[in-house]
This record gives sequence, structure tokens and C-alpha cells, in this order.
Amino acid sequence: MTHDGTGCTLGELLGNERLRLTLLVDRAGAESRPVHGARLASGGADLAEVAEDVVLVAATRPATGGDLLAVVADALALPGSRVIAVRLPPGALPKRLEHAVGRHILLGLPDDVDPTELIAEIARSTAPADEAPTRRLTSLQRSLTQALTEPDPLRALTARVARICNAVVTLVDSHGSAEHASGPLPLSLLFPEIARTQSEAQRFTIEGWYGMAVRVATSASAGERTGWLVAAGRRPAFPDQYSEAALYIAASLAETSLQIELAAQRQERAVRSAVLEEALALRLERHDTELAGRIASLGLSFEQETRVIVAEPALGVTTARDVAALESLHAGLQRTLVSEGLPHLLVLRESALVGLVQASSSAVRRVFVKAGTPTEGLVVGIGRDAAGVGHVADSYHDAQLALRVLRRDGTGRRLMAYEDFDFATRLFSDVGLDRMGEWAKELLRPLEDNQTMLATLSTYFEHRQNIMTAADALAVHHNSLRYRLSKIESALDLSLRDPSAVSSLFLALTALSMVEAEAWDQRRITPADREEQTGEIRGAGATGSVLADPERGLALSARFGAAVGPER
Repeated sequence: MTHDGTGCTLGELLGNERLRLTLLVDRAGAESRPVHGARLASGGADLAEVAEDVVLVAATRPATGGDLLAVVADALALPGSRVIAVRLPPGALPKRLEHAVGRHILLGLPDDVDPTELIAEIARSTAPADEAPTRRLTSLQRSLTQALTEPDPLRALTARVARICNAVVTLVDSHGSAEHASGPLPLSLLFPEIARTQSEAQRFTIEGWYGMAVRVATSASAGERTGWLVAAGRRPAFPDQYSEAALYIAASLAETSLQIELAAQRQERAVRSAVLEEALALRLERHDTELAGRIASLGLSFEQETRVIVAEPALGVTTARDVAALESLHAGLQRTLVSEGLPHLLVLRESALVGLVQASSSAVRRVFVKAGTPTEGLVVGIGRDAAGVGHVADSYHDAQLALRVLRRDGTGRRLMAYEDFDFATRLFSDVGLDRMGEWAKELLRPLEDNQTMLATLSTYFEHRQNIMTAADALAVHHNSLRYRLSKIESALDLSLRDPSAVSSLFLALTALSMVEAEAWDQRRITPADREEQTGEIRGAGATGSVLADPERGLALSARFGAAVGPER
């Protein structure tokens, strides 16, 4: 029996989730075999009158009481090439049937699937030609869309497309790595071929593999991911039109899933960044119960060891390469912290990566190693254990102080924790930024209105008190630098040959730069209802001081390598 209409292909039936058909004996080109009808096979001579595009369903015992396998054997004895569906118990195909298959195509129908479902599905495909393609595509889209409800939608979508196309399907990222795959593919051969094209889709034939790749891309905003949905098989006829449609639909759904994932990630990062920024700005009022509750809701508890980490460009000036390195470090830390099960908050600024991690100093070091040691252009500071939300800012300033020490360190170290501080540095850290800032302003007050002298002194320490290299950096003669240093000694009434004077000046300059960075961060991230407190921080110095002038403060902070906000 045949029907007027479009019908379907055997590949579409094999990809039907409800039927779960299998090819008992593999046949080249079987998936493209057209099917226009189905009927129950009960044996007898009437089977010879059935057209070859009709599936014979041998799923029940014949009325004569004969053996089911005998009905299948009768169908296999027919001339030509027939499609025969048989419901067999689990196990290998009987030898006598395997030898008799010949040119026929033998399908396995699961025991728990009613044979009438197969016949009904084939009947639906014989609708009038103007309706059948729409119905088939709608059914295909509905089947693929259901994969998005799975816990891992992209993996489920890949597996479902593989069953529908009866091919190996892989979701490949922009670097040619398989993110989800239904089977092995020679990506080292395939990816260079498909990566060269600028089109949305590309067919390929490589080393006996025939297939198609459809581009999968998210928006051009932050977090862009571009890759390919690749399907390949060993049969030259692949892909047919139905498989192409499945790939285009699946690629569109994969893009949708990635867009949802990226939107959720951006939203979560924005929330975490806002909470962390507010905690870093918490200076005057240390007992913010609401903020502590918000941090706890994000998985962090100050009952366990919790530290602030800061990564910045080693030279204090951000280049495009530094930005790329910070973004790479951010992604690596995010993955590693999640895999290690360490609660954390991370915020990526334009010139720094700042995080709050619930872990010991040694554990944080291990995380950096697993995530990839920072490149030559970055340095990392780890603050003290924050005993509560009010101490997050203290840990943050420890990390900043570690960065400044690293920049002046000639050993090549790129990571320093609070526990690594020497005696003087730990004293500076434990005394606190506010008090050290007051002492620094008092010590440097004679140079307050002389930016040239301040810059000279800063450069002198940056070059480890080497007259020649510091003079080169300032573009002055070394005798001119010596003259300036003598004027500084006279103004401050101290000697640069005195170790205590040298350490005092170093700490004072560092404190001054950190006070300026702190004042700038407070103006950038403090809520409007805390403007009065922010004003108190800005007004810590005398009228006309460097601290009271944002532009002068920013210039000084840049000279000393201070970390300020994205707007610097």
C-alpha cells in the first residue's frame, strides 16, 4: 500500500525519540531511504504485493500461530529491497535471520513500543505535500526544543541531534576544542577547514568524513563565544535536507541557550561585584548587618578564613595586554574556585582583579597555581584573614600594600600575602591606613606644594635608590638629581643615608598614595546616603593639601603606582 504525499525518510524514523528504532544490520545510505507507508506483516504470498517504499512491521504472531521469526524470514525472502521492522527481545540477531538479510533493511523495534505507533507515525508523514514539510519541521523543532529543559541543555541537544541525523555531532568552541560530543571526530583535521570560512554554514569532506558545520555565536557583547555545531558521518549522502534542517534549528537553540547562560552569568557577576565593592568601601561604619547578610546569602561565611585578593599590572600602568591578562586570570580563577568548591566574590575592574575568597593563604596560592600563574605583567596581593564584614577593607589594603612592595622588589616575585610582610610592612598594615596617612602627611608636609620634589623622591625609591637609573627615568643629569635630593633632605630635616629615614619615607610615600586611592574609590562607589562620611575621608588633610585636590591626587597616585578605580 502506498500513499500520495511527501512521506519521510528512514533517517527521520530512526531519529524519532518515541519510536527508538535501531538498524539491526548497517546499510550504507539506509537513512536516505524514502518511506511512504506501513503495514503489519503476517506472512503469506500477499507480502509480495507490497511496494518497496512501505515498511513491513512484523511485531505480532501470525493468526495461523506460526513463529514470528518465520514471518520475518518470509519477508526477507521477498525480491528487491524491503524495510522490515521486527520487535525482538534484547540480544543478538538470530543467525538464520542475519544470513538471510541480503539487500533488505532490518529495523529493531523496542518491546515497550506499540507497533501501531510506528504505523501511525509513518501515516502522519503522508499528509498532502503543502502541509507535510511544515508539520515535519514543527515536529523537529519541538523535539529539539525539549532538550533545553534538561539539566545540561547543550549536552542533551547535541545527543538529540546525533540521534536524529544518525551521525556524530560535536559542539566546538572558537579554539577547536569539543565542548560536547556524541562520539569521536578528527577535529584536528576538521576545524582548520571550517574555521577559514566566513559563512554561516559549510559542508566538508575530509578523510572519509562527510558532514556540515553551522556557526554558533552569541552577541558581540562581553563574554562573546563563537563556535560551530558539527555533524559528520561516513556515508557520502550525508547530510540530507532533513539533517540540514535539524542542524540549523539546533544551532539556533544552542545560541539561545548560550545567550541565557551568559545573561545569567553577567547578572550574577554584577550582583557579586556590587556587594564586594560595597564591602571594600566599608571604612567608617564596620557593623553593616545588612551587607553581612547579603554576603552570607552568596555563600561566604566570616566564621571561616576569608581573604581579599588583588591582581594588578606590575608597572601600575594598564596596557591592552594587561587587560587581556586580567580577563584570562579572571576566567581561570572563576573556573578553579568553582571546581574547588571555594565560596568567593570576584570583580573585574579596568585595571585590577579584586576578589574575596573563603580560603587560607596557602589554599589561595594553590588556586592561583591551578588557574595559571599570573603572567609577567601582573602582580598579586593577598590580604589578612577578615574576621567580619568590617575587616574586608583591612584585608583589601593589605593586598594593595603587598602589590606596592612587589613593585619595588628586585627578586622577581609576583605574589605576596600578608604573612610574607617584613616587620616594617606589617607594622604599617596593622596600624591602619587612616593613621598612617596622617603621619605621612605630617612627615611630607614641607614638600606638599612641590610636586617636582615628590615625584623625584618617588622615582628615587622606585629605582632602588640608584642615582643613575633614577636620573635617566627623570630625564635629568645625575648631579641635578643629587641636588634635588639634598634639597629634600634639607626640607625634611633628615638624611637619606639614615636607614630609619629611608624606611620612614618609603612608608610615607606608600601611605600617601594609598590614601589618595582610597579617597578616589570612596567617591566612586560610596552610596549617596554616605556622602557625608566620604567627605570626612576626603577632608582628612589640611586645606590645600594634595588629598583635597583630586587631580593632584590622581597624578601622585599614578606616580606611586596606587590602585584606583576604573575611572582613573
